[in-house]
Amino acid sequence: MENLPEIVKAMLYNASLLIVLAVVHEFSYNIRTERRNLKIIISSIFISLIGIAVMLTTFKIEGGIVFDTRSILIGATALAFGFWPSVILVAVTGAFRLIMGGGGTLTGISVIVSSAVIGLLWRNSIKGKKPRYLYLNFYLFGIAIHLAMLACMLFLPKGSIVPVIKQIGLPVMTIYPVFTVILCSILFHQKEFYDNRERIAESEERYSAMFNNDHTVMMILEPEDGTIVDVNPAAEKFYGRSKDELVRMNISEINTLPRDEIMARMAEAVTKKTNYFLFKHRNASGQEADVEVYSSTLLTNGKKRIFSIIHDISRRVKALEELSASEKRFRYIVEEAPVGIFIQTDNKFAYVNKALLEVYGAGTQETLIGTPVFDRFHIDYHDVIKDRIRKLNIDKKAVPHLEEIHLKMDGSPVYVDVAAVPFTYLGQDGAMAFVQDITEKKELEAKNREIQGHLYQQQKLEAIGTLASGVAHEINNPLNGIMNYSQIIIDDDGKGDNVAAYAKEILGETERISGIVRSLLQFSRQDKQSHSYASVENIIMQTVSLINTIIKKDQITLGIEIEEGIPKIKCRSQQIQQVLMNLLTNARDALNEKYPGYDADKIMNIACSKFERDGRRWVGISVTDNGNGITNKMKNKIFEPFYSTKPKESGTGLGLSISHGIVKEHHGNILIESKPGKYTRFTVELPVDNGWDLSSQGGLAED
Repeated sequence: MENLPEIVKAMLYNASLLIVLAVVHEFSYNIRTERRNLKIIISSIFISLIGIAVMLTTFKIEGGIVFDTRSILIGATALAFGFWPSVILVAVTGAFRLIMGGGGTLTGISVIVSSAVIGLLWRNSIKGKKPRYLYLNFYLFGIAIHLAMLACMLFLPKGSIVPVIKQIGLPVMTIYPVFTVILCSILFHQKEFYDNRERIAESEERYSAMFNNDHTVMMILEPEDGTIVDVNPAAEKFYGRSKDELVRMNISEINTLPRDEIMARMAEAVTKKTNYFLFKHRNASGQEADVEVYSSTLLTNGKKRIFSIIHDISRRVKALEELSASEKRFRYIVEEAPVGIFIQTDNKFAYVNKALLEVYGAGTQETLIGTPVFDRFHIDYHDVIKDRIRKLNIDKKAVPHLEEIHLKMDGSPVYVDVAAVPFTYLGQDGAMAFVQDITEKKELEAKNREIQGHLYQQQKLEAIGTLASGVAHEINNPLNGIMNYSQIIIDDDGKGDNVAAYAKEILGETERISGIVRSLLQFSRQDKQSHSYASVENIIMQTVSLINTIIKKDQITLGIEIEEGIPKIKCRSQQIQQVLMNLLTNARDALNEKYPGYDADKIMNIACSKFERDGRRWVGISVTDNGNGITNKMKNKIFEPFYSTKPKESGTGLGLSISHGIVKEHHGNILIESKPGKYTRFTVELPVDNGWDLSSQGGLAED
């Protein structure tokens, strides 16, 4: 212990040098570079140079055993700066200690490593938080490092361990922890100061980059009087004024509100009651624009000011106004529409208009809204309507018009025509339906069908009148045969061998009469109302059987061509027979007009064939005659009621009009092809499936 004063003096000198060099290290913070890794390397080199400087002022004890304050420097560096600066410092100082050599080399290197490890572990224990008692924490850290340092003395040569510990133990454990506190404090305060300065610089840089842009309008205001303190380039562009002009103005010169209201809004921003405002601002040309303003307080140079971000929302406001006006127009149109309209969501009425209240006999909208839509549908249509609602709500597809029976509030039926489209109402998927009361229309249609039925029957009777002489002649022939055979039997007194044969002939003639009468009755009776599948060939042959006699009498040659495999068609067979009868009698009249007597060219043809169009099967029936033909002028009028080229006593002029109506009712076409003086061909095109419900009394089935 005789060298204690010298040891203490050397330690104090060495530690003081460490403090001075730590202050010099502060200059490394002033290095300006955007590359953080480069800055770490440069700072680590500064620290390493300090470490070498410390190790150059060592206190020598004996045979290469030296002491200095490198443990303080390395521990403080690890604690303050972290892993990479510590690694670099350990590598540099360790290499330098190896160069120095001597008996204490291993001990020196172990002190370097242990100080760094303890510093890094201590740093990790306080990472992310500032110790409550910072200086006490630094002191305890110094104690820990130097206890480890004394433990490293065990690596000294055996004869030196005890003497060395006796000489340095007390000064190391009393002086070094104090200097550890001083150095750590300096380094931590340096780092904290310059980290804060860097954060402030970055913050100012971010603020400057954010504020000085030409995209978003920003300005800073004086809250006491509304003076404009600062504006960014975007504000210059938006208001059409330079920055110098704007900072000499007051916000009341831009904002269209009265000054007292502006000051009230600024007070709200300062007290943070609200930070969002809608104003109208005026630019240099006097043009006004709708703006939304986000305001908050900002501390600049120790003074509280208002920072505002301003967005031009003129287009949005205009769009919203147009949308509002459009919604009002739409609501007015829907509300006042003459057709019933309702919106359904979740199978319930969500909205109904006035016209729908009349359709259902409801007093107010509240009567219907919220009630199930199925309450208003006739039970016969529930399955169909469920499928339609599925298409609307789930598949998002519009559904076609459908004639249905709905129920009024009192339970009475009402005939309606309904169409619907997918519709989103108040965020819910649903449908908008258009409902038209067609009860009167249905009643008129029933009356029209009744009148039309009378016209059909009248026209049939007209055709029967035309057929009368031929039918009478057709019946007279078998009647004469019956009378002759009966007379033979009487004359033969029933004893002849040919009685059975005569009786058989009588039976055949009777059946012939029965067939003629049956065909005539079938043609003359009232139409059945429903559609059914019928054979086109049978319709043609039955019609020919009725008209064949008068055609023969008029010496007309009739040709029949029916293609094989003609499918049955859905129709009212009596009506189709009536159409063919009209066309055949018109052809007969045309031929008689051109050829009063016999002529080889006095020919009419009936042809029937099948074809496809747009993926649908059709049957075509044509009636062709070699008469005088039809002019273009006549073609335009020929289907008009009561129009006829014949004398008044020869017909009513209803035949082709009724035929045209029948074909159209069957969703078919009737075409005319004619060459004046040469021929006329009427072609009736009928779909195999015309869409009519086989069991309905006039309603269309769903396709």
